[in-house]
Amino acid sequence: MNWIDCLKIFGVAGVVTVILIPAICRICFRFGFLDLPGEHKRHRFPTPNLGGVAIFAGFWAAIIFAFYHYPAIGDELGPVLYFVIAGAVIVFMIGIIDDLTELSAPIKLAGQIIAGIIVYTGGIQISTLFIPLYGPIELGYLSLPVTLLWFLGVMNSINLIDGLDGLAAGVAAIAALAILFVGVAFELVTAIVFSTAIIGTCVTFLYYNHYPAKIFMGDSGSLFLGYIFAIISIVFPIKSYTTAAVFVPLLALGVPIIETTVSFIRRVATGHKFYEADNRHLFHYLGALGLSKAKVLWTFYLVSAVFAVFSGAMFIFDKRIVMAILAIFMVVIFGILFRFRLARSNNSMEDENK
Repeated sequence: MNWIDCLKIFGVAGVVTVILIPAICRICFRFGFLDLPGEHKRHRFPTPNLGGVAIFAGFWAAIIFAFYHYPAIGDELGPVLYFVIAGAVIVFMIGIIDDLTELSAPIKLAGQIIAGIIVYTGGIQISTLFIPLYGPIELGYLSLPVTLLWFLGVMNSINLIDGLDGLAAGVAAIAALAILFVGVAFELVTAIVFSTAIIGTCVTFLYYNHYPAKIFMGDSGSLFLGYIFAIISIVFPIKSYTTAAVFVPLLALGVPIIETTVSFIRRVATGHKFYEADNRHLFHYLGALGLSKAKVLWTFYLVSAVFAVFSGAMFIFDKRIVMAILAIFMVVIFGILFRFRLARSNNSMEDENK
């Protein structure tokens, strides 16, 4: 596949998405499928929240187009594609129902686990774990739980950062672009097609989702995008047979993975349920310190772009040097995160003392 092929797939995903969104908005307003302002919400007006329908449709329209015109994707995925589709439908339906009626966390988690088991059964598995400076470790019977944990973590990472207009779609597009470039370099058809379809839907969706958003992707969109990234992140290293490939999806998804990890640790450490929403995410800290929504958004985009550069640098420069620089970058990021949290805590104490 070449860049012209990628542009065609991008176009199909974008056209389908841009056609559906206005119709979805009208349906949402007519039937009251709206995200209302609330305690953990940053928007002021009722907003359609079924943008995930357009993302889902745009993505699969592009995949069908690619499958028909480029048989290589069928050769690479084969019957596994049917398992991927089955899992995607389950995740999407969980998201739709949650967007409409708010499912309980255990039910959502159970559905995600079922989707993970389906794709695991189809052969998308983490059978080897690569430890930096040590090497690969065969997981054996631990393959299923490790695969499910990774699958659930990546799937929910996009959902966790979907709290600011344009944030989730923009970060997802940047991450997919990083995976696309490396996928093209190593002729990984699945990664190329899936990442291109994500870029097409997300870039188009951003036109309607930038501040002030006309529509939200909802859980149906964020969980679905996370699901596709989880699939790519497992398939990518399997198909490339290079050590550096293990880190490409990990680095490309650096921002949502860091947000997920920090949120999980923070909630558990403070005695809160890890699945309950709160207003203590990094974009909340940045906003509380006076940054405008646009500045917060571009800060996240910039950090995502840096992680994307690191993912490509793994194949160009000495991996040890790249990892060392990455480690320094991570220390800086976590230092800034700690500083923001400390500053907000101090501001809260000052407000209580007034």
